[in-house]
Amino acid sequence: MQRRPKTLAQQLAVALARRGVRHAFGMPGGVLLHLLEAFRQEGIEFVLVRHEGSAGFMADAAAQLSGVPGVCVGTLGPGVTNLVSPVAGAHLERTPLVAITGQIQTELLGTYTHQILDHVALFESITRNATLLRKDNPSAHAQKVLASMESGLPGPVLIDVPAELWNEIVEPIEIPVPSPPPVPDETPVVRRLATASRPVLAVGELGLDEHVAACITELAERLQAPVITTYRAKGAIDENHPLSAGAFGLSRVVDQHQQALVQRCDVLIAIGLDPVELRPHWLPGWPSHLPMISVGSSPDIAHPILLDMGANIRGALTAILSSAQPGQSVWTTDEIAEHNHEWSKPFDDEPTGPATYIRAIQHHMGPDAICSMDVGAHRITASHAWVCSKPWQQIQSNGFSSMGTGLPGAIAAKLTHPDRPVLALTGDMGLWMTLGELGIVQERNLDLVVVYFADRSLSLIELKQERLPLPSHGVRFENPNPIALAEAFGGTGHTVDGLESLAAAFEKVHTRGGLHLIEIALDPTPYRSQM
Repeated sequence: MQRRPKTLAQQLAVALARRGVRHAFGMPGGVLLHLLEAFRQEGIEFVLVRHEGSAGFMADAAAQLSGVPGVCVGTLGPGVTNLVSPVAGAHLERTPLVAITGQIQTELLGTYTHQILDHVALFESITRNATLLRKDNPSAHAQKVLASMESGLPGPVLIDVPAELWNEIVEPIEIPVPSPPPVPDETPVVRRLATASRPVLAVGELGLDEHVAACITELAERLQAPVITTYRAKGAIDENHPLSAGAFGLSRVVDQHQQALVQRCDVLIAIGLDPVELRPHWLPGWPSHLPMISVGSSPDIAHPILLDMGANIRGALTAILSSAQPGQSVWTTDEIAEHNHEWSKPFDDEPTGPATYIRAIQHHMGPDAICSMDVGAHRITASHAWVCSKPWQQIQSNGFSSMGTGLPGAIAAKLTHPDRPVLALTGDMGLWMTLGELGIVQERNLDLVVVYFADRSLSLIELKQERLPLPSHGVRFENPNPIALAEAFGGTGHTVDGLESLAAAFEKVHTRGGLHLIEIALDPTPYRSQM
């Protein structure tokens, strides 16, 4: 039977659906309506956001949690410019993401100016490929753009489509899944590891999944090597494991201890490490003479690489484990436990410090919960107080560090994993940036817990003012009533001023479901010793 011809809109939707895409996020304009219909026909659920910036952050989070590319949509002019921040975040943090934008008819470009910008020029520096499709073979051009999304280090791409092309009959579009690159001979690495007396594994989030995490744990155990991770790589080893030595690259207080650990190291195995997550004091952050073995790490690392196992992290770890014998490590579990005790001291802030609240929140959410964190002082504390037993239990914007990601990320997490508990953990200002997205929670009747720390200040910025020193100015604000606010979105609001009232709030969370907005009145003083 002859196949029915398909339009460009339909072929794009078919290609994305075959690649595993289940949700697309955005706000449509008139030039995108054919695409929305094509999504519907192919079973891709379109999630209408209140702001295109949230659409990009949701697509990013969905990609992190699902392992397939995220998709966001924006119409010409202001719809496209609102996508710039999340696409830039995906660019820095290596997220495969497709931004599909609508453009005016080709014949009007250059003569008509209402809402018109050069979308490609705007996105060229923050994408792997940005292309305005033309009438000559648009399928081939779209396919080339999509292929660049996951070739080498992954990242976002932009497909800009003139209005007249959506209904053009075109050839099928394929999104190729790149073959893993070859793995170099592991023998030199295995030999070097066999002689290491104090190896350390420094793990980033590139290529991280549960299989890779299992390999990392096995390698750490084989070598008796402590493991430090970046913040997006938390869970690469169960943080309750005796070889887990905490996270690095965000809190200077913690990093004093992490850099002291690395100073004692005689070989550093960098696995999926990307310096985009690291602050300036980690550039390089380790002794210049320290031998480094790279397994799938970014070429941006400012340190000489002794041995490079290439970009195929899963294949490289498998090869190393097939040959590596127990090493000669002199690290002891008591040493690592003492190290963890020392770096974690500032987070002992009972009875009602931010770390104490975060540990209690995780207890109430349960071991399978996903925590989507916004950016701010609370994130630095939560990155150490929230314990991950496997990858992607905690998501955050660390390389780009954009506020306004916590709530969109949580919504995407709940849509991606509807059977798991999901928490948005945010500061008050980060929540106000994207408050309208609570409408998605309301209209879809999602079970979602949103906790915000109400210190009525941009606490991290105020702390920096204090340290300069400068007077507090331009960083304080007032908050709305959380009870009325939650009710306006069909949810339940709570105010918390201690662990007992937190437990009472979560009792209602577990019995009622739906949206729960929990305000925690917080004294930000402990932040001063935690970062």
